[in-house]
Amino acid sequence: MKQSSLTIALVFLTGFAGYSQIAQKIGNNPMTLNSTAAFETESTTKGLLPPRMTTAQRNAIATPASGLLVYNTTTNLLEVYNGTIWSGIYNLPKEMVSIPPNGTVTASNTESQIFVLNNCNNCNATVVLPLKASNGLEHIIYNRNSGGTITVTQPSVASGNKPTPFVDNIATAALLTTPSMSLTAQKATKIVFFEYDPNDIYNGVWCFYK
Repeated sequence: MKQSSLTIALVFLTGFAGYSQIAQKIGNNPMTLNSTAAFETESTTKGLLPPRMTTAQRNAIATPASGLLVYNTTTNLLEVYNGTIWSGIYNLPKEMVSIPPNGTVTASNTESQIFVLNNCNNCNATVVLPLKASNGLEHIIYNRNSGGTITVTQPSVASGNKPTPFVDNIATAALLTTPSMSLTAQKATKIVFFEYDPNDIYNGVWCFYK
């Protein structure tokens, strides 16, 4: 009798272990699995909530695995570790921003944008970049006019604070610690913020891709 009970228990545990490897789903219709997913959730009333933490808490993760995903409450972005750096996930269309003739606009430090200078044949404008932004954030700037320039610059840095240099991704020049560049008529540029080391002497760097 004891032998029979032991056999039944072993069969049950073996079956349960096999089942636990297959039933990797939470939510509605738990027995209906997507064959291509290692883990699946399904709901029409709730979402998937990843771990939420600040940038400082994220940086305190020791040796993060490539593909590790968190929601950064400092930047308000989903971020993934690519094996080298944390990068924000940008899966929404960029916001279009019209630059007023001879005007100034300030770029976002959390949302990628496209800046366009229109309806001005020979005027100038300014786009001010933040001193610090989400890692991987990019802006596109387009001067559609037949004359005039768009000056890309930053606010002045208070004494003792970290600077945020510019660098031309094509050139071999040193980092510009008093950054400013001009975009001539009928030209465009993409600008990407790269935070290579949060403990470095810089906030990060804006890289220009001409």
